[in-house]
Amino acid sequence: MQLIQENQAEFMRLISEPLEGDEENEMMLDQMADATETIAVTPEENEAILRLEGMGFDRALVLEVFFACNKNEQLAANYLLDHMHEFDNDDGLGGPPL
Repeated sequence: MQLIQENQAEFMRLISEPLEGDEENEMMLDQMADATETIAVTPEENEAILRLEGMGFDRALVLEVFFACNKNEQLAANYLLDHMHEFDNDDGLGGPPL
């Protein structure tokens, strides 16, 4: 976790890169994309997520960054604001208007 927190930009780049592989891997990735996952959060964590969304960022992006930042609201907010120019509004991730 410490390495991820120290290298957040690289971590986000790695997890968003498409994987290369054979058809079996692609089928498995398709199945994973179709699956829905539920993660329980505390009321305090939910409030933090709502505050981050209130900054104008899309929920999917907020959730990804919030959990990548080990549920640290301040760290997630800093990351979102520091990298907001990287979030293309056409990719479905949203982000506040520039």
